[in-house]
Amino acid sequence: MSMQLNKSLRKLLTVPIIMARHSKRNALTADLSLASDTTSCEFNKYLQNEVEREKEIQKRKKIKRTQSKDLLSPNSKSKFQSRTIGSKKEKHRQIEPEYEVIIDGPLRKIKPYNFTYRTFCKERWRDRKLIDVFTSEFRDREPDYYRKTIASGNVCLNNKAADLCTVIRNGDMITHQVHRHEPPVTSRPIKVVFEDDDIIVIDKPSGIPVHPTGRYRFNTITKMLQRNLGFVVNPCNRLDRLTSGLMFLAKTPKGADDIGDQLKAREVSKEYVAKVVGEFPEGEVVVEKPLKLIEPRLGLNAVCQMKEEGAKHAKTVFNRISYDGKTSIVKCKPLTGRSHQIRVHLQYLGHPIANDPIYSNDEVWGSNLGKNGQVDLATVVTKLDEIGKSKPAKSWFYDSYGYGEVLRQEKCSVCESDLYTDPGPNDLDLWLHAYLYESTKTEEEIGEKNWCYKTEYPDWALSI
Repeated sequence: MSMQLNKSLRKLLTVPIIMARHSKRNALTADLSLASDTTSCEFNKYLQNEVEREKEIQKRKKIKRTQSKDLLSPNSKSKFQSRTIGSKKEKHRQIEPEYEVIIDGPLRKIKPYNFTYRTFCKERWRDRKLIDVFTSEFRDREPDYYRKTIASGNVCLNNKAADLCTVIRNGDMITHQVHRHEPPVTSRPIKVVFEDDDIIVIDKPSGIPVHPTGRYRFNTITKMLQRNLGFVVNPCNRLDRLTSGLMFLAKTPKGADDIGDQLKAREVSKEYVAKVVGEFPEGEVVVEKPLKLIEPRLGLNAVCQMKEEGAKHAKTVFNRISYDGKTSIVKCKPLTGRSHQIRVHLQYLGHPIANDPIYSNDEVWGSNLGKNGQVDLATVVTKLDEIGKSKPAKSWFYDSYGYGEVLRQEKCSVCESDLYTDPGPNDLDLWLHAYLYESTKTEEEIGEKNWCYKTEYPDWALSI
């Protein structure tokens, strides 16, 4: 019986799902599936304008690429790690320290190291005080630590010591000397799906950030691959830290341009699989709700109105694959690529991913788990801010607080920063997997897609 179910699931995951239209649907499903003509037209117009704008940009880029090629010698090879000595980019390039990797069972750990962090002013940081940016954007240390560090001259703006009155302007470079403690990540291997001279396609494990961000640097996909391969790779698409599945990484500028241009021009179809709370409705369910970033420190996003500041168009198509009495396996097809898009749209439907530590914690969102966006976001932010500090992460599936990352109530003897316990299941896993990416373009001679990449299905997707 189990083998037959798995075969059925594999078939459903790899071919379009055609479901009987006479299936009974509840009022919510009907309302979401039959979106108003006004909303759909607005989205289609937005999408068309975005595609046309991107194609115009690509035309200009191709002209520049052709001009650049004419200046290169026939034997020159373009690599990401190539730098012009003495250039502005070379002077501002991040200098990497030596570091030690420790594999501790299911965890990959980095021994603490000294590091000079370099970053440039982000748009949302412009014309704000440096201390305000540090205390509002970074949550791994207490505000007093940042005040003390800036006041002591350990943070520089454009190579000059900053103080508590310093204001960040567009183009400013910020440097900060730290004794760095990286959180552990999973020690599961990175699987290679495809590789040629220009790109490498991988099956990313859950729980590993794509690139250096926040507290992570060497425990990231790009740095792990750089260490193993001996050269720099650049991500063409991005997955959330907790999301697993297909990722494209460019080995050369050509690889970055080829895949990046297709993604931006909406010439790539993406399919994910998720395990969600409850009995997901049968038939096709379409969610066309804008999203906005609510709290950068927490990575919290939410459904909003398009008129709100920071709102971005977002649309996702869902189809239920199976239901085991408690959870459903759902195929997810995002038509836009917003941060946390699938996770937030599933929560909006009342079916968040069952082990999502942000969007399925009933102590944060209440008994309805944030369905229809009916929640006080200020309260959500306050409660989520406790997670990873005084409380470990929690989700609907892991419904009681167990072990996970929290403050250990002790400080580092070198830098006096707070120390944390090791992460637990809610810190490392999410039942959301990108299993298929394919070109929307077809080779006329053979009638097949230009390319298509798939991964194996995660165990949790085959278990019901």
